[in-house]
Amino acid sequence: MNIYALFPVIAVIAYIPLLITTVGSRPWQKRHKLFILFLVAAMCWSTTDIFLRSNLFPQYNRPFLELILITYTWTAVQFYVFISSFYAPGQGRWLPLAYTSLIIVSVLVVMGYVGEGVTIVNGDKLHLDYGRGTIFLALPLIVLATRATYIFGRMLRILDNPVLRNQVLSLMLGLLVLILFTLFALIPWGREYAVTHFGNIIIAFILSNAVIRHQLVDIRIVLRRSLGWAILGIIGIAFYGIVLIVFNNVVGLKIDVATTSLATAVAIAIAIIIYKLRNYLFATLGKALQGQSYDYRLRLSEFASKIHNVFSLKDQGGEILSLVTKAVGCQRARLLFLEVGGQDFTTQFVESKGKDDSMYKFKLSGKSLIAEYLQRERKLLTRENLAILPEFRGLWEEERNEINSHEIELFMPLISRERLIGILILDKKESGWYSLEDLRLLEEVTNQVAVSLEKEYLRERLREREEELSVINRCSAIITSSLDVQEIYDSFITELKKVVDINWASINLIEGSRLNIPALYSEIGSAWKVGEQIPMRGTGTEWVALNNKALLESDLSQGGQFVTAKYHHKQGVRTIAYLPLIAKGLVIGSFVVATGNPNAYSQRHMTLLEQLASQIAMSIENSRLYAEAEEKARVDELTDLLNRRSLDELMATEINRHQRYGGVFSLIILDLDGFKAFNDNYGHLAGDKLLKEIGSVLKSTIRSTDQAFRYGRDEFAVLLPNTPIDATTQVADRIRRKVAAKVKTGHIAVSASLGLANGPADGVAADEIVAAADTALYRAKREGGNRSYCASGTLLELKDTSLNLMDGTDGDTLSAIFAMAEAVDAKEHYANSHWKKVKEYATFLATAVELDPEEISRLETSALLHDIGKISISEKILNKRTPLTADEWAIIKTHPQVGVNIASRAPELALCLPGILHHHERYDGTGYPIGLKGEEIPLEARILAIADAFTAMTTVRSYSDALSIAEALEELKRGAGTQFDPNLVEIFNSAIQSTSATPVGRESGEVASPGTGSTDK
Repeated sequence: MNIYALFPVIAVIAYIPLLITTVGSRPWQKRHKLFILFLVAAMCWSTTDIFLRSNLFPQYNRPFLELILITYTWTAVQFYVFISSFYAPGQGRWLPLAYTSLIIVSVLVVMGYVGEGVTIVNGDKLHLDYGRGTIFLALPLIVLATRATYIFGRMLRILDNPVLRNQVLSLMLGLLVLILFTLFALIPWGREYAVTHFGNIIIAFILSNAVIRHQLVDIRIVLRRSLGWAILGIIGIAFYGIVLIVFNNVVGLKIDVATTSLATAVAIAIAIIIYKLRNYLFATLGKALQGQSYDYRLRLSEFASKIHNVFSLKDQGGEILSLVTKAVGCQRARLLFLEVGGQDFTTQFVESKGKDDSMYKFKLSGKSLIAEYLQRERKLLTRENLAILPEFRGLWEEERNEINSHEIELFMPLISRERLIGILILDKKESGWYSLEDLRLLEEVTNQVAVSLEKEYLRERLREREEELSVINRCSAIITSSLDVQEIYDSFITELKKVVDINWASINLIEGSRLNIPALYSEIGSAWKVGEQIPMRGTGTEWVALNNKALLESDLSQGGQFVTAKYHHKQGVRTIAYLPLIAKGLVIGSFVVATGNPNAYSQRHMTLLEQLASQIAMSIENSRLYAEAEEKARVDELTDLLNRRSLDELMATEINRHQRYGGVFSLIILDLDGFKAFNDNYGHLAGDKLLKEIGSVLKSTIRSTDQAFRYGRDEFAVLLPNTPIDATTQVADRIRRKVAAKVKTGHIAVSASLGLANGPADGVAADEIVAAADTALYRAKREGGNRSYCASGTLLELKDTSLNLMDGTDGDTLSAIFAMAEAVDAKEHYANSHWKKVKEYATFLATAVELDPEEISRLETSALLHDIGKISISEKILNKRTPLTADEWAIIKTHPQVGVNIASRAPELALCLPGILHHHERYDGTGYPIGLKGEEIPLEARILAIADAFTAMTTVRSYSDALSIAEALEELKRGAGTQFDPNLVEIFNSAIQSTSATPVGRESGEVASPGTGSTDK
């Protein structure tokens, strides 16, 4: 082999790594196959030329020449076929023309029309004569090259995909090199030195670069790196060969195999030594020129390359700023990120030689000229540029002054996914100016860390958002847990403080032209208190009500815009936010939060607070409506006095207070004499007017510490705390005289009779004191009226005031109780009256056990009323289709006792109470409400338990289907001895089976639920 075969050899070596990496990248796509065919063709062409140039077989020189022409044409055609695979869809690739030209050239070469011969010059140099027939080879290749150039030119004008654009540019460059070096082969020296293969080497390098950097064909990253190192080695070999050729032809140095091998060994040894020493040499030079900052620069570059292994934004940002300040020698640095949900870049991290909290206050608007420049140009911005560039002439003076005051020198953009996600800001250097090397280092670092910083920043914000949502949910749960807002307000704010800095907070509700403060939290004192009302005019609440949006005052020390600002600032408030409370589209008030720190609330905090305010507004409105309803429930609308309910509550309070602290209190009950006659003669409107006048008389007569009540239709009461009976007598006489003097009633005289009682002399319980006053009142009326009597120290004839249990009043009571029983059936959505079926089954069983008629009658009444206590349970629980919760079961278990409470209002029902109370007791003692066992359970209750369960099992219910009679009897048998009395179950079963039909007629299609007997509500 001679030196003239070196270029073809290098070309073959250059294509080997490409071929290996492409073949090893599976699965193959169509473009992979085309690329492999081109590589094989190019290697065959260069390999054939190696055999020719080495002159090892001189007798075959002409066949080698012909083979070179054919393989060259194959290489050119295959290169065109490969690059045409990148054409846009719809563009003709002209593949038939390409392969036809290859066939025609091959035929012409074989027939001898192309390729004249090979001549040996100067012993080992070959001169190739392609002949005039090469025109047949050139024409189709020129047409194909022109076509590819035209198509790629059009694509480049419209392509916006940077990857595809770089691929096309690489292919066009390779095509140009192929054409250029083919033309060189037509001149004499080009034929002698195999110049076309030097072009083949360049094409190999271009394609290798396109594969590695622009993904010309998709290969794995490991193969790309291997290919890169292989290409570097080949480049070294190629230039080394060029040097040998130059020495051979220019200097005249005789190059043989031994000399070449020795020179190659020396060159490799020198390259290895230089490679090993390179880091030491660079480090030595760096330390000599850059001093101590060199180590920090290396650490900064290393950290930037490995930042993706750091999974904390705090660690990433803190380490970057620390290394940057030491690497470039600046005094201070800060890292700004675009606020989530906002448009401002706010300071997140600071590195300073000293403590300077003011650095955290710096922010940059996303719409500022600086941010727009960094987003658009994507390059650093210096303080000098701000002063020189004309586009910054419109920079806000306030922003320019802030930059100058902070001595900011550099703005470095952090670009990720084509967006400005952050800004690295550096102040002036400790000495000198920023060098070009400093700026390049900063650009390299910011480009490397931007993506990782954005990822961790968004992950951090996501964690914060999750925590905020959790706090919002917990706060909402707290605020809805009670209708008394102040009762749970401290817990609400304590939870909110986990994400927002709060020292003072209040809820302000609009009531006309004034504000009511139902809830307040303060760590720093307050100019107002809970329940206080203040004028709304000039307040922040008025502003948010008018503008229907939130408002933030960042620093009250710079002045506030509302009349309340001076009071807040006096208490130490610096930042305050007003959030509108909107319910049903109307602003009902404001939620105000404040802190002693200035500029404490960012846009993120405001968004959180607005969301929270929107969620709690309805609960607060409900709380307000509840308070109003509570107030109305305690006040008589006609007379504007407190009502009977309020009297009961205040009486209980007074009794508890006197039991703890001692003392006395008194009660006056007033009844109007002649009011019925007045009403009959003048009508109810006049009667209502008279009652209003009585209310006014009472208000004007009693003391401020006393309370007046409307007790009944024409009855009133007065509660006098800490008042002995003699003072109460004076108050009663004063009331009686004023009623007689001031109330104008026409020709019908209306006066007042009053009964007085004193606690604890007349009783220790509220009903005892009321009964004593009531008894004294009726004595006053029996003796002619218009007088007052005191219960204390008197022996009253109670028999005169006792009521007949069978009078009309009790009849009304019984009617009401039985109406309640019917209402319970309606609430439970029974198809037929449940209590009637229970009554008939209970009567059926009672007859079977031979009870007396009187006992059976009592049992029938008990069956009617056994579930009357369910009147207090919601339909939602009674008709629930899914299993009841523990709390719901607890509510269900209260209905026997509630039923007894209701039925006991009528004395005639006293003997029915045991059956009502105990019909849910179980025979094994696990029932409710008391847990009686066996024979301890009253007989009527045991009978009712069986009748109730059997009825439930054979009846359609909203939450279950039904059992047949036989199935229901089997359920009773399974419950005998545990739930039911086994003797009664046996009697009931025998009685049912001995009859031709059940004692209760069943409607067509009526069904009942399995197991209802043991799980009946």
